[in-house]
Amino acid sequence: MFPSPGGSGPPTHELFAGRYTVDGRMPWGGLVPYYRAATEGTPVIVCVLPMDVSRSSRAEAAFSRLTQRLGLIRQNTLPRVFDAGVIDGVPYITFQDTRGTALSAFLRNRSMPSMSILRIACDVLRSLEAAHRQGLVHGDLTPENVLVGRDRTGALRARVIGTGIVPLLRAYPEASAPTPSAGSGRHAVAYMAPELFGTGAFPRSADVYAVGAMLHHMVMGSPPIGWESEEGFEDIPGLPDVVRKAMAKQPSSRYPDARSMIAALEWLEVESAKLNPSTQDIAPWMESSRIGSVPVPTLASSVPPAHLVGSYEPGKVLQTSAPPRRSPIPILFADSGAQATGYWLRIVLLLTLLGVLMFSGYWWGQPRSANPEGQPSAPLAPENAD
Repeated sequence: MFPSPGGSGPPTHELFAGRYTVDGRMPWGGLVPYYRAATEGTPVIVCVLPMDVSRSSRAEAAFSRLTQRLGLIRQNTLPRVFDAGVIDGVPYITFQDTRGTALSAFLRNRSMPSMSILRIACDVLRSLEAAHRQGLVHGDLTPENVLVGRDRTGALRARVIGTGIVPLLRAYPEASAPTPSAGSGRHAVAYMAPELFGTGAFPRSADVYAVGAMLHHMVMGSPPIGWESEEGFEDIPGLPDVVRKAMAKQPSSRYPDARSMIAALEWLEVESAKLNPSTQDIAPWMESSRIGSVPVPTLASSVPPAHLVGSYEPGKVLQTSAPPRRSPIPILFADSGAQATGYWLRIVLLLTLLGVLMFSGYWWGQPRSANPEGQPSAPLAPENAD
């Protein structure tokens, strides 16, 4: 029994009656439906897989492995898994409440600044890095499965949904509802790596390919179909090289992993800010700074490093060899009790030293006896009484 819509099973709100109160389907997700729901007043997102695992014990075991691995991921660019299970053969995964607009809709309605493009791409890559570490491949990375929203500072950030689900559906067709051979959304085939056509394998390199195609779409307004020009990349002149490397036909010619592509984008962010200091959000004095893991003065080449590892957020200043325009006031982060103890200890030592110096000065200032040292003084003779 496949879940509705598109199947012969009961409606979703009936399927989850007594467990979740289903409010309605979300306008993103592509091949896999997501629903806003609640349990005991807590809002959640329920992903209902178009499968009937009662038809295949192998499919049910594979679904269990997928949810266990998703549950181990602790990455803020991926929604946290709260619950997973099977009801009447229908598998579902419950995530934390996630807000945002699908990147596909976002791109239709507005343009994006270059720094936002780089940050969104880095967020997507961090999601892939965390998933790949658990042995998972997304397999359907298109703008339908990337949610864009604003963080507390107002900057655009991204979250990735649907990790590992499409590879599961394709691996067990006997338990899955019929789905299109392409991925989610319009032009989904443009995000599919060549090795995905005609094979059932989903290598990690296919996810890297999809990020390259997504970068092209965010800059040019459409996914790549061939490569005619480099117009539109003026703010990030090195980005075409990154996109070409990520979308190389041979997987061995692409970035070896998501972390390597993040390092390349960090490089481009610094290069872009050097070329356009008035339009970017990095200060001009960063010429002598260290951004992420990349020392800025060494960035003479427009070719980004393929294996450089950066462990910090892009744009985070770690070290400066030249002062900024205004000298910052140093801030000390220390334990207040230990700090107070050290303060009073210094006061006591200073007062002791002052006391010693005063006593020494007083002692040396006293008159000395004329008798040689060690010679006893003669007693005074008593006065004769006349």
